[in-house]
Amino acid sequence: MNRIIECFFVALRLGCTSFGGPVAHVSYFREEYVVRRRWISEEKFGELMALTQFLPGPGSSQLGAAIGHHRAGLAGGFAAWLGFTLPSAVLMVIVALGMGQLGSDDGGMIKGLKLVALAVVTGAWLGMRESLSPDIKRMLIVALAFVVLWFFREPWMTILVIAASAIGGIFLLRVEPKEVSDANEEEAKRGILGWLALMLFAGLLLSSFGNGHLLGGIYRAGALVFGGGHVVLPMLHETMVIDGPMIEEVFLGGYGATQAVPGPVFTFAAFLGASSNLMGNPWLGAASALVAVFLPGMLLLAGTLNIWRHLRTRSWAQKAIQGANAAVVGVLGVALVQMASSGSVGGIFDGLLFALFFLILRRKIIPVWALVILAALGGGLMIH
Repeated sequence: MNRIIECFFVALRLGCTSFGGPVAHVSYFREEYVVRRRWISEEKFGELMALTQFLPGPGSSQLGAAIGHHRAGLAGGFAAWLGFTLPSAVLMVIVALGMGQLGSDDGGMIKGLKLVALAVVTGAWLGMRESLSPDIKRMLIVALAFVVLWFFREPWMTILVIAASAIGGIFLLRVEPKEVSDANEEEAKRGILGWLALMLFAGLLLSSFGNGHLLGGIYRAGALVFGGGHVVLPMLHETMVIDGPMIEEVFLGGYGATQAVPGPVFTFAAFLGASSNLMGNPWLGAASALVAVFLPGMLLLAGTLNIWRHLRTRSWAQKAIQGANAAVVGVLGVALVQMASSGSVGGIFDGLLFALFFLILRRKIIPVWALVILAALGGGLMIH
């Protein structure tokens, strides 16, 4: 199969089954791309995850696009983003059109999906801890990152912790030197395209501040929000409700619906575009809003990937990557504990189900996507 088409269809399946938000998405990606298909090594996966944590915008979507880029170039990255985004975007447009309202009886399904997501994240954390922090020094970085992020939960603190861990890695860690290959003509072209992407990102961002159009505000939300997911809500609320035409009830109803669909939370923009009838048509409005919210993060990714490719061959950069990778384990650990303590596990019965799901995934008894479907159906039946 053509690698670009393969990237699309693998990402499409992930987009249909990846419930649980950005943290769970990372875990699904690791299971699919690192463990099952071996498209990318554990080290490279941690490296790309650390890089996308530095960038504003939708972290899980950027990670998926970066893996697609690693697999099949620029077209592979776009195919991976499109496949992962399409299912939830279509569902959100359907919700906006009034064809797929969620009722109060869906609580059991959501509970089942949350427990599966928690089991997936737990397995991913254990695997990444073993491979990315195998020694005492890196375990120390993991512990320090966890403690700092547990007490200081501002989104920008994640960036600061990873940066500090990278600097610490330069002085604390050792690496075997790797050969540095000269950049070929193709890599040089990619480097030029990367700088052009960064220039386009900056130009669009500057022009959005003087632009009263809703798309300008949506672009700013994607460009200036670190942490992804729920963090984008306040900026979109300001654009669409405070300064825009949307009423509070519609905005919050659509955002609630995003919690029950798979894929990236940023596809909430599709609901906003369809409900606001941007471009005079709900489907065109959804497409334009999606492009506006995802474009800045993808432009930044395109630019930084090429710079990163040249830096990573240096000895000091390799040590920085190892330090950053260890910090990522701490970041994921904090997210895991927050998920577990936020109501995902509400009692002994939930705890037993979580343990069962974890065991099923650990022993690979059935695929992740099949467990997602079974958990949702089982939860829905139990609530009735």
